[in-house]
Amino acid sequence: MNFDLQSLTSNIVSQVGFLILLIMAIRALIAYTREDWGQFWSGLTLGVLCLVVVFFGPQFEQLAKAVGNAVFN
Repeated sequence: MNFDLQSLTSNIVSQVGFLILLIMAIRALIAYTREDWGQFWSGLTLGVLCLVVVFFGPQFEQLAKAVGNAVFN
């Protein structure tokens, strides 16, 4: 039985990020219908940031490792 903990954690992180993305999109739509523009823009911005993290997570991980190696080596 081949059990890879790293792929499991990255899968869980992307699923949690996607759930946060959905929650922020729904909150932004509710704020839009109420015409609460401050909450709308903040929800939309956080939703887009979650989308970027979900889709570009592995690239961010490689960037963080490269920066960490450059700083601490």
